[in-house]
Amino acid sequence: MNPNGQLLSQLTPAGVRTITFGHPAHNSFPTQQLQALSAALDSASQDDETRSILLRSAGERTFCAGANIDELLAITDNTSGQEFFMGFANLLLAMRRCTKPIVVAVQGKAIGGGVGIAAAADYCMATEAASIKLSELAIAIGPFVILPALVRKMGVAATAELSIDTEWHDAAWAKDKGLYQRVFASNEELFTAATALATKLATYSLQATAELKKALWHGTNHWPSLLEERAEVSGRLVLTEDAKKALSTFKRK
Repeated sequence: MNPNGQLLSQLTPAGVRTITFGHPAHNSFPTQQLQALSAALDSASQDDETRSILLRSAGERTFCAGANIDELLAITDNTSGQEFFMGFANLLLAMRRCTKPIVVAVQGKAIGGGVGIAAAADYCMATEAASIKLSELAIAIGPFVILPALVRKMGVAATAELSIDTEWHDAAWAKDKGLYQRVFASNEELFTAATALATKLATYSLQATAELKKALWHGTNHWPSLLEERAEVSGRLVLTEDAKKALSTFKRK
C-alpha cells in the first residue's frame, strides 16, 4: 500500500460507486487523504452515472484508526490545528451534502474519526469484529468535531458513554445504540449485503432519494459553522502539554 495512503473509486454498470480508502497505519487519515475522500464524495454526488455510494476501507481487520498521530504531533499553532481537524469536519459535511445515499461497510475496529464516518452514513453495516472506541478524551483532546454526527445517530446518552469512558464497545452495543443497522459474522457476508443494498438503492429515483436524504438530515443546516467552531477547540487542545505527552505515549505503544 502507498505509504501516503490510497483512494480507489469504482463504478459498476448498475451505478454503484464503491469508494475504498486505505492507509498502512491502520487506515488512519492524514490531511491529504481526508481531502481526497471529501473530493471523491463531492464528485460522486455530482456524477449523473453514480446512483448510490458504498464507502469502505481496505484490509481485513481495521476499518479506520482515526486521525494520523504523526500529523497531530506536528501541529505547532492554533491555525494549523484547526485546519487539521477541519479535514474531518469537511468529510462529515461532504457526507451530509451528498445527494446520493451512502452505505458504509465497517469490517473491523473503528476509532475516533472512523466512528464519525459510521455515524454520518445513511445506512451502516458492520461485522461482529467492528468494535468502536473514542479515545480522544484520554489523549486530552475530546471528540468535538464528530460529536454532532454521533448525537444525531445515537443520541446524547450513548454518545456521552462512548466519549467519557473511552473504552472499547462491541458491535452488538453499537447496533443496539443505532450506530450500526445490521451486523454480520464475516467480512464476506458484510460486503455481500452492503453491495446488495447499494445496488438496490441505485434502482430508486435519484430525486426521491435526494429528497429523503434532505429530510433525514433536517436540522443540520448549522453544521458548517458548528464544526468549524469544534475544529478550533480541538486544534487548540492538541497544543497543550497534556495532549503532546499523551500523544507521544500513545505513539510509542
